Amino acid sequence: MLPNTKKNKTPQERSGGHPDRRPLTRRTLQHIATVLCTALFWHVAVAVDGSQLAPYAFEDTKQLVTLVEDAGQLIEAKGSAAFAEFAKPGSRWKTAASYLYVYSPDGTCLFHGSTPRLVGKNLADLRDANGKPAIQRIIRLAQSPQRHASAWVFYLWQDGGNLTPAWKSAYNRKAIAPDGTTLIVGAGLYRIKFERSFLQTNVDRAVTLLQSVGIEAAAKELLDPASEFNFLDTYIYVLDENGRTVIDPAFPTQRGRDMIPFTDAVGRPIIAELTEALKTKPAHWEQYLRARPGDALPSRKLLYARRITLDGHTYIVGSDYFMATPIWMKL
Repeated sequence: MLPNTKKNKTPQERSGGHPDRRPLTRRTLQHIATVLCTALFWHVAVAVDGSQLAPYAFEDTKQLVTLVEDAGQLIEAKGSAAFAEFAKPGSRWKTAASYLYVYSPDGTCLFHGSTPRLVGKNLADLRDANGKPAIQRIIRLAQSPQRHASAWVFYLWQDGGNLTPAWKSAYNRKAIAPDGTTLIVGAGLYRIKFERSFLQTNVDRAVTLLQSVGIEAAAKELLDPASEFNFLDTYIYVLDENGRTVIDPAFPTQRGRDMIPFTDAVGRPIIAELTEALKTKPAHWEQYLRARPGDALPSRKLLYARRITLDGHTYIVGSDYFMATPIWMKL
């Protein structure tokens, strides 16, 4: 959301570093990890207690969630015998667009619908193009107290014969086999449509992190390209109550940029409107127009932000994304 006006970034900006921030202590990093796990499981509990499909607007998302949920139920009924069904070409479990995978809690691949040679290998240290430990994020579900815990993991992955990696969105579910073995089953899609619930969950989790460890410690996580807060070309930003940047992954070394003058494609002062709206309510949604990178015509963007207070100071925590609906469609 925060406009990109600087053509050449410094090495520190490209790496997400900040010259004024000291390395975090081991104890602080462990606390951050604990907070992130807690936030994940809180989100999982909400999803499982309600309808798994209720948060989603797009059919592709719903189909993927349904596929993985049904696969989890089959594992709970048949255990590893379900893998033979998952491997059948042309079945609902294995299509040109998606396939299933199954991991043990330690990261060992037990089934892989696309690359069978991975079966039996421990892939816990596998990382995406940004260095994100994707498999560790997936198998973390095994630690959840929820029997049917589920969660999304987003990572940059090589898409077939393309030269550059693309974002893959994977839905994962915990399943307990009849013999008591805990397994994690999941499937993913490239170029998934960004769901409104993805944005809200990400901002809410960022607020939990900030409230638990504070601005400076949270900044290390929020600025890291390998962080789970950075996905599908979105990120978390933090402004002070006057609209100046406090945490800004777009320009991590330019803390204090004044965003009040920022306007959208039709001249609306989006940040000024946001700061004004959050004076009287704790959270705010705002739709505005902005051209995608490389496009001449504007597209819809949707912003979600929350107002929080830390150590007596007011902050705005937000994120936004380009909507899948075209600009001419009435919502």
